[in-house]
Amino acid sequence: MRRALKIVIALVVTVGVLAGLGEWGLRLAIPGVVKTIAQEQLGIPSSHPVEVDMGGSALLHAIGGGVGDIAVEIPDAPVADGVRATLIFSADRSPFDPSKGDMTGATAAIYVPTADLGPMISLLTNGVVDSGKTSSGELVVGRQLEALGFTVPIEATLGLTAVDGEVLVEPRGLSAVGFDLSVDQLASATGGLLDPLLSARQLCVREWLPAGATLSDIRITKNGARVEFALAPDFLSNPQQQEPGTCG
Repeated sequence: MRRALKIVIALVVTVGVLAGLGEWGLRLAIPGVVKTIAQEQLGIPSSHPVEVDMGGSALLHAIGGGVGDIAVEIPDAPVADGVRATLIFSADRSPFDPSKGDMTGATAAIYVPTADLGPMISLLTNGVVDSGKTSSGELVVGRQLEALGFTVPIEATLGLTAVDGEVLVEPRGLSAVGFDLSVDQLASATGGLLDPLLSARQLCVREWLPAGATLSDIRITKNGARVEFALAPDFLSNPQQQEPGTCG
């Protein structure tokens, strides 16, 4: 009986040691694999930082055939011509081969600094404005317009909210910098050009996103904007989820 007890204890200790080694090995290997994939997909050099954080037990998820509780952040990544942003991905669980299985709790986010907000601002204002900045959780946009025989700097404050996968744009202020003009006078003098800045509207952005990505949140910060998306479980295993979405 005592010998049997000793054998059981030895087995438990041995399994514990192996588990520790397995966890250690997985935590060394998985971040390297993720970094390689990210660098290849984005076309960035191997020296470019790719931060990988793993929570929970890597071994337990590995036994189940996947990677669990993982977060990946890639700062200063090229996302469009001349535009760089911080890319963020997280998932509660992802299969070792995401092309053949579903993810759980997968999300993505992009943080764009104010200096690179031009394309986003143009989309949100139908190209009406030509400059923008962030302030107190809101987007402040501007444009030089010819009105009443003068070149008038126009400045509008917009609130942005994610609603049912679309962007709710809410005008919160409009002024002619340095001129004592009311909103009605501005609207009249510009012949309807400022209409996109004068009334709340919901903007569909699905055609700008993969079908499997749904806009979930927009946060305007002091130095830029963070846009968050929920990803479909089969986002990486179903090619149709990676095709452009549609509006209407």
